[in-house]
Amino acid sequence: MGKIKQVDLTPYYTSKEIRNKIDKLLQENAVIQSNLGIDSTKEERKDAKKETNRIKSDIKAMDKVFAEHCFPENDW
Repeated sequence: MGKIKQVDLTPYYTSKEIRNKIDKLLQENAVIQSNLGIDSTKEERKDAKKETNRIKSDIKAMDKVFAEHCFPENDW
């Protein structure tokens, strides 16, 4: 058996430091999304979207491919 090529692995899978940072950001995003509900005001939704976009950008800066998979609704 040959060695598995790690060419296709992104920083999320090859760097513990980056993985921990991205996991923390994803957890933060999950909290933001879970706090939205049918009774959320337009301002709360706007603030949540702004924070989510910041999180997406932070993840993209560390691992663009992983960010594209986590947030497929964005037009990268």
